[in-house]
Amino acid sequence: MSLRTLLVHGAVDNRMLARSTLAATLAREHDASLAFVFPLQGASAALMYAEHVPAAAIQRQIETERQHATEIRARIADRMAHEGVRMEWRSLEGRPVSLLAGAGSVADIIVMSQDPHDADVPMVAAVVLTAGRPVLCVPHTGSFATCGRRILLAWNGSRESARATHDALPLLRRAGAVRIFAGDTVSDGGASPEDAAAHLAAHGAKVDLRRGTLGDVDAGRAILDAATEWGADLIVMGAYGHSRLREWVFGGATRTVLRSMTVPTLLSY
Repeated sequence: MSLRTLLVHGAVDNRMLARSTLAATLAREHDASLAFVFPLQGASAALMYAEHVPAAAIQRQIETERQHATEIRARIADRMAHEGVRMEWRSLEGRPVSLLAGAGSVADIIVMSQDPHDADVPMVAAVVLTAGRPVLCVPHTGSFATCGRRILLAWNGSRESARATHDALPLLRRAGAVRIFAGDTVSDGGASPEDAAAHLAAHGAKVDLRRGTLGDVDAGRAILDAATEWGADLIVMGAYGHSRLREWVFGGATRTVLRSMTVPTLLSY
């Protein structure tokens, strides 16, 4: 199992370069290619607000979006050519969540960015919980020279943590060190941290195990503290969430990590 395609969220935001650079780093290391999807929302907005917004204003929005997409594509293409990374670019009309989840379903990893302005991170949550593929979320600040050299894997024996472990295998096998971080309880019927460590070792991962007593400490905070203490450059964890009032939101531990993350985090559901 290896990485072949990473899908990157294309958008007009201040983390476009950071997530593109991180994706390019992984692509080079795994001989993978990048697929950029840039959602164009102007046409869908025209249908939604046709009665309230002048047609000329909507048309200007559509044209501005397309211009931004063209400019960003040119800059990214130049950078990827310099990096020696294969890429394709698609500017598609529609809702970002639907486009990213749909296109991402045939990618190995979807690369997005943390939203510092929303604790529930609804776009990331919706994509993680509907795409069926892992999402690599890049923090909203900082640059990352490495990603996947020292991986902290959060394990509690649940289906979600097993899914995250499987999805991250190409990264776990290549890592210089993998630490399994487990609390003092395991999901009913779930495999133990020792079993998870043996499974990864059988795949060639350099793995050790660290147990922690959570007590009253939030599991998400414990994961973040363990990653910082050990110097991890990537967290791998299962995502927990649900649909609320037509919007996908994360559960407590996942939300805590996404609020306060300082290193890239791979989430699977």
